Amino acid sequence: MKVLSIFGSASDEAVSAPLVREIAENFETEHNVISAHRDLEKLQEKISGWSGDAIVTGAGLAAALPGVVAAMTPLPVFGVPVPSQFGGLDSLGAIAQMPPGVPVMTCGSASAKPVALFLKQYKTWKDKATRDVHFVITYQSPEITAEIEKAKKLASEKGISVTSSNKKSDKNFNVILVVKTEDIRKDDFCLHVPFIPQRDISKPEKYLTVMDWMNRGGIWVGVNNLRNAVLSLHRLTDSKQNLPEILYEGSVKNVRGVLNKSPYIFEYSDRYSIFDWGKMPDLLEDK
Repeated sequence: MKVLSIFGSASDEAVSAPLVREIAENFETEHNVISAHRDLEKLQEKISGWSGDAIVTGAGLAAALPGVVAAMTPLPVFGVPVPSQFGGLDSLGAIAQMPPGVPVMTCGSASAKPVALFLKQYKTWKDKATRDVHFVITYQSPEITAEIEKAKKLASEKGISVTSSNKKSDKNFNVILVVKTEDIRKDDFCLHVPFIPQRDISKPEKYLTVMDWMNRGGIWVGVNNLRNAVLSLHRLTDSKQNLPEILYEGSVKNVRGVLNKSPYIFEYSDRYSIFDWGKMPDLLEDK
């Protein structure tokens, strides 16, 4: 599995460096510093020329980077808030509160460990990935029912089925609707959606509660945004990782397939052979 890391500033190193080290323990990892505000063309060039499995982005202040990257690629995108000011509340809101249709999965401010854990679990899960989403709901309300219906309609368009109950599913991808702290499952392979009733949605102070929930761990999308939870699953299952598992990893290419069953797939990497060093200077799309 191959992961691209992009942070908006060299000053984000206190958050980016430990994250990249941890991710690199399990995956082929490339790290870049590119600002969405100052180097948009460079960012576009990087995203369009890169081939892999997931992109981890991080930024502080206005934190446009994760959302911009998500608009440029169909790959799963993770956003890490960097606490430049206000304890990271500004960057957390900018990353999490993406509009329906442009999903960015995120975590608590300055806490990149949930992303590393999720990617590690994802590597194991993707070989048996399901396109079925299961909403875990511990509190029923007409508002929640209405949001689930919106999510079901979108899921149907993407070929994803939706179920729901008050318990986790052992088979499907679980999305946890969080209405209280006890709902959070920070160590489980799942996605969290904070749910705020409409009567409270206009109260800015309620986002402090959301921030507290996210800082406790786990991977999240924005408030009440069940549709982006569905689209996150779509991205997790609809890219290159739908290829068969790797049977053999060579110096310059991998072999994918099912053992003793043809056909096999040669997947060319960006690696040189043992006689060279580094990576190809010109990357080839859809190798």
